[in-house]
Amino acid sequence: MRSSIVVVIVAIVVVGSVFLITRHHSPKTPAIPPGEQGTLDAIAVKAGCPVSPLTRANTLSFKKAPPLTISTTANYTAAVKTDVGSFVITLDAKDYPVAVNNFVFLAKHKFYNCVIFHRVVKDFIDQTGDPTGTGTGGPGYKFAAPAPPAATPQYRLGAVVYANSDNPGSADPKSNGSQFFIVTGPAGESLPAYYAPFGQVTSGMSVVQQINKAGSAATDETGTPSLYHRVLSVTIKE
Repeated sequence: MRSSIVVVIVAIVVVGSVFLITRHHSPKTPAIPPGEQGTLDAIAVKAGCPVSPLTRANTLSFKKAPPLTISTTANYTAAVKTDVGSFVITLDAKDYPVAVNNFVFLAKHKFYNCVIFHRVVKDFIDQTGDPTGTGTGGPGYKFAAPAPPAATPQYRLGAVVYANSDNPGSADPKSNGSQFFIVTGPAGESLPAYYAPFGQVTSGMSVVQQINKAGSAATDETGTPSLYHRVLSVTIKE
């Protein structure tokens, strides 16, 4: 009997040891920090985003700009959901078909999901669209799109405009990608007509302005915000 007990005990120890060695360990999810940023991060995590806003949102990359597939006579809108609410962009497919087509293509591939507003300057712009969050990322290609006719102001409050990745002093820099900004004040309205617009915020401008409140002062060209807000999703409707 004693021998049998010893054998059973040894068997239990061996089986338990094998289980501990071979079982899969679930990685621990990083803790969400307390405070206002933590509250925003918790909302983003619930939407399927990484815990940290500084974690790369995606690794999508395309070899070339998409072919034109949208209809220039159709009415397109984009519902942009963020961690502080949603706003709607009415897209201008008639006057800026190439720019709108690019945005629709990326949105349908969920390229903008979980991407932060990496450059925010008070009373100027809210800029997003870079999955790396560094201000240097893009979709893997660049494309040309026309800038608006010279006017005063060139860009209205709430205008949605592509950011140039290089040659910002050129009227047609051929350096548009995925990054775009929303005009939030007079400094943005008076920008020179070097940048390709593709839409206008027609609903939820208060959400855009709430994001802008976390922006840097106009004298800070980096535009590093005090809080990192995120785009959670973009839904295109035709």
